[in-house]
Amino acid sequence: MKQKYTINQESKSYLANLLATENLEVQYMKTATASFDVKNRVLTIPIWKKDLSEPVTDLFVSHEVGHALYTPMSLLTKAHKLKINHSIVNVVEDARIEKLIKRRYNGLRQSFIRGYRELIADNFFGTQGKDINEYLLIDRLNIHFKSSHVSSNVKFTDEEMKYVKMMENLETVQDVIKVSKLLQEYCNQEKEETGREQQIEFDKHELEEVAPEEMTDEEKESAEPLNTDGTMKDDQDETSSIKETDTKQDDTDPISTGASGKTDDLNQAISETDRDWESQKQNLIDKDTPDNEYAYLHTFKDDEIIVDYKKVIKDFKKFYSSNNSTSYYSTIDETKTAIAASRLEYNKFKKRSLKTVMYLVKEFEQKKSAALYARASSDKTGVLDPLKLHSYKYADDIFKRLTILPDGKNHGLMLLLDWSGSMHDKVLETTEQLVQLTMFCRKINVPYEVYAFTNAMNGGRRYNSDNSDTVKYKLGDTRVDEEYKLIQWSSSTMNNKDFDTNLYNLYTLANTMANRSYRRNEDYNCYEFMSYPQEYSMSSTPLNDALIHFHTLVPQFQNKYSIDKMNTILLTDGGSDRGCNRYDPTLPFSRNKTTYIVNKKTRRQYNANSRNFTNALIESLRDQTGTKIVNFYIQSRRALDMWQHNETHGTKNSAGYRQMSSKTEALIKKQWRQDRVIVAERGKHNTVYDEQYTINSNSLKISDEAMATPSENAKTGELKRLFSKSRNSSLQSRVLLNRFIKLVA
Repeated sequence: MKQKYTINQESKSYLANLLATENLEVQYMKTATASFDVKNRVLTIPIWKKDLSEPVTDLFVSHEVGHALYTPMSLLTKAHKLKINHSIVNVVEDARIEKLIKRRYNGLRQSFIRGYRELIADNFFGTQGKDINEYLLIDRLNIHFKSSHVSSNVKFTDEEMKYVKMMENLETVQDVIKVSKLLQEYCNQEKEETGREQQIEFDKHELEEVAPEEMTDEEKESAEPLNTDGTMKDDQDETSSIKETDTKQDDTDPISTGASGKTDDLNQAISETDRDWESQKQNLIDKDTPDNEYAYLHTFKDDEIIVDYKKVIKDFKKFYSSNNSTSYYSTIDETKTAIAASRLEYNKFKKRSLKTVMYLVKEFEQKKSAALYARASSDKTGVLDPLKLHSYKYADDIFKRLTILPDGKNHGLMLLLDWSGSMHDKVLETTEQLVQLTMFCRKINVPYEVYAFTNAMNGGRRYNSDNSDTVKYKLGDTRVDEEYKLIQWSSSTMNNKDFDTNLYNLYTLANTMANRSYRRNEDYNCYEFMSYPQEYSMSSTPLNDALIHFHTLVPQFQNKYSIDKMNTILLTDGGSDRGCNRYDPTLPFSRNKTTYIVNKKTRRQYNANSRNFTNALIESLRDQTGTKIVNFYIQSRRALDMWQHNETHGTKNSAGYRQMSSKTEALIKKQWRQDRVIVAERGKHNTVYDEQYTINSNSLKISDEAMATPSENAKTGELKRLFSKSRNSSLQSRVLLNRFIKLVA
């Protein structure tokens, strides 16, 4: 019994990319034949049934990649002009492209042998129960070469061996045309002599009449005829035979790599085995599976999407300096009072933070220096050391030595803050962590950017399926939220004044959002209910749009600062608004499709169905930029969100869902009670993030508690212990900062 395997579509795409070397894009679609879009370098392959064996699947993919690399669009047109049956051209061209692809990738030889052996046994060529040696020469050649000369049991006369040799020596497209013409003439004569009847079937997609193309200079050079013994006149070297002419193709339209066309002369000989081969391939297509669609990452215009920090500062200054800074929350006077109170509180927080940050900076520099010197090496300088001259008679080492420190890596940080409404009860604590992190980065000269994603800047209009009024799409783009924006709250490019001003704006806004939400039904207090610029209100969650945008922002940042080690941190409290679908106004929207996003930079594809869209974007961003991606999932409720940890720490049950064992669940809950944090790591757990922290929002509160009062006759040990406890509590509450220090130290 033959062993069958389920086709892994993504892995077969990667195989095709590997084979193509130039990163062909491979798409699996519900189509009758494979085709290749030369201009866009897209190879379309039918969705085959999932019970195809691994060797057969590898064979089909490799075969189609061979056509994509080596078969020009003009081949069938030229053959048609010369009245050569397309099935004969197919047989000859298949032999050529399979030889070239196996030459380039020697490891494929076994895939071709095993795959064709299986197909021949399954009667793919219609030869079962028949004597292959009674077929016309073209069919015997087809079986001989399709079986890679292995146990084909095909016999040739001495005269026919000349054609076998010609097929073995095929190199260029012109060789294919010449050999096909010779075989057409031979088989026509053979058919007449044997009186063999052939049934001719036409593909419904007939080859359109196309004006014959002129030969290029390169084609003319390669058009020298074969010798009578089937060898090349120029004795071309095998290793240099794959030339520009082999891959040069017309880039106007896609071409079919299958057999399509028409025959003018019904009396011409055809390849019966090729006809059966093409027919059998249709039976392998999975007609019941949902179709696939492929979406390309939309490219945003930064100046239309990013609200830079200068505009933020200007907007807040204008609002609070005008007489319009009032609302149903507070009067002008109340707002002014609140602003003064907020500034006072922010200054106190900043002062407390600065002490801790400077302590951590000192610790960080010490750790970094120690690590560098641990990896240091020394070398002779070639300069005599006067202090060692006395030992020249018994020691060779009398030269000064130089300590060589390894180069440190340039680190960079981009931080993405969730500005959705559900963050209201945790945004203040998150902001405090963020402020300290940016202060630390500035002190150690790490380039950074802090953005918040929102879709409330223009009144909160949400994503719609049309987007025609505001978003300029290219065909095939991922649809995006038409109101998505990025607010730049902080940047390493800011001067100290702007840095302080805008973090104060963020701190005040976060304080306002936090307090207004849970004091809504109490007596209005001007501080809790101070007014703010309404365009900076909290919104829904266009996280996926921000991740698409980061595919351009992160590389720009890396290039600007020559970043060696990139770190991207996401501060969120839930998933994104929506899933992925493809922009194509010519087709009706359908949910009965599997959507893949395609990264044009890497040419990789990612399954983006349903909730998997975010994961697909994370993987794509990491593959493209090499950034480490860390997520802090901030949870406000006391009980743990078990559904998420079933996904990260569980295993798949019989229904296909992930579920933790009772033992694992008990350990997770215990860790949550003790630490208020759950850690999941990529490779170790089922998470797409390099590290993911589920953390209680209370754990983000900055602690600067004073040292406990010592006993009356406290000794040095007690004082040391109390001080250490106070210091540790203060340091450990800097969750983001501590994690980032570990990343860069």
